[in-house]
Amino acid sequence: MNIRTRIKGFTLIEIMVSIGIFSLVMLVVMAAYITIIKLDKEARSTNELVSNLNFVVESISRNVRTGTTYSCAGAGNGTCSQLSFLDSQSQTVTYLLKNDGTIGQCTTGVCTSSTAISLTDPRITISALTFYVRGVGTGDYVEPQVLINIRGTLRAQQGRIVDFTIQTGATQRFIEI
Repeated sequence: MNIRTRIKGFTLIEIMVSIGIFSLVMLVVMAAYITIIKLDKEARSTNELVSNLNFVVESISRNVRTGTTYSCAGAGNGTCSQLSFLDSQSQTVTYLLKNDGTIGQCTTGVCTSSTAISLTDPRITISALTFYVRGVGTGDYVEPQVLINIRGTLRAQQGRIVDFTIQTGATQRFIEI
């Protein structure tokens, strides 16, 4: 009696076709993975800049809320490009837009673009910084209010530029009498 046994396995052509299909699938998956990594780096970079800008705006607002004796330098009528006031330690604080496009702060002496300390990241370019001051020295017991407008751009990774406009307000916590 003649018994034939079948040998089970894949032929060379089947193996080559399956390796080809696997390679195509991996190529598509790797391209998507690389794109996701690139987008994640860009999002992290933008988030870092937004966090820096948020910290600066909140710091200015906090100082304005606890300050007194506001003075506005610039356009007039309560609109200014430079805001000075006494902080909670009775130290003069001044905020202004520096020539390099960053927000500057001075705590001593005459404040100019060259003497101010930059608060914002150099990758953040501020094109306009405007303060609107209301209720200062009116004598009618109105709480002084400061509205801050900031316009500029963020330069994230890969040369991507994001335009932004921020507006926030701060009201003095106690009445100037």
